[in-house]
Amino acid sequence: MLDTITFDELPKAVGSILDGLAEIKSICEEIRGNEAGKDTYMTIEELCAYHPDHPSHQTVRRWKRLGIIPYYKDEETRRVRFKKSEIDEWIASHRHMTRQERDALRDASMNARRERMLRGELDDDE
Repeated sequence: MLDTITFDELPKAVGSILDGLAEIKSICEEIRGNEAGKDTYMTIEELCAYHPDHPSHQTVRRWKRLGIIPYYKDEETRRVRFKKSEIDEWIASHRHMTRQERDALRDASMNARRERMLRGELDDDE
């Protein structure tokens, strides 16, 4: 596994580790830079696989036809493409609260209303 490092070899070993970390950091920054500058386009098949619910092709085509989902169509080839960044935004904007989140929000609202009533800031009929 690891060679035994003596106390005298420790500075050299730490230097080697730091050099390796710097190289890994450089590679990560390069990858992030490539991803940030380049938006990818997906086919219907890729979108179906990428979407968390894995909708059918027919469902995605219906979303497209109804104007529910953002898409691009090449006029020459008539191929439909979906921009990944726009799909990510679309998915995020269509998120619905879970039952637990709705219940917690309702309970917090009711508790706040009750507190206001107890302090006399709110009448029973408001």
